[in-house]
Amino acid sequence: MGELLQARILDACPSPYGCAVFVGCPGKIFTIYVDRRRGECVKFALEGKNGDRPYTHEFFANTLDGLECSVKKVEIYHVVNGTFFTRMTVEMRNELGVKIVEIDGRPSDTFSVALRTGAPVFVDSSVADSVEDMTEAYEKIHGKF
Repeated sequence: MGELLQARILDACPSPYGCAVFVGCPGKIFTIYVDRRRGECVKFALEGKNGDRPYTHEFFANTLDGLECSVKKVEIYHVVNGTFFTRMTVEMRNELGVKIVEIDGRPSDTFSVALRTGAPVFVDSSVADSVEDMTEAYEKIHGKF
């Protein structure tokens, strides 16, 4: 494992593989492919949109808030053959003390919750070093980063 680099979820766009989630980190933009429906949830979270009824990610974020828990961060910590692994760190403080848990999750799920709660996203430098730079593709779609 390397050092953690600040990352940002930039966009979620339809692609032949479902949906491409563009992630920016120092010096690079890379993509994580998710299915179309999960990509739409990431896109809605990026845009601050809510469904007519709460999506699962909204429900989970609301549940955490109701339990006075906070999402401290999401980490993209590993990648194998194009499959990315993420975990979300959640903190609960109450009269009994502080409890911190790390929850493994799919990138689309952890990203949607992070975006809805304002939690920071990080990528392990070993992951950032190993993935293809998609900055040029992102800039063709959106203009300069």
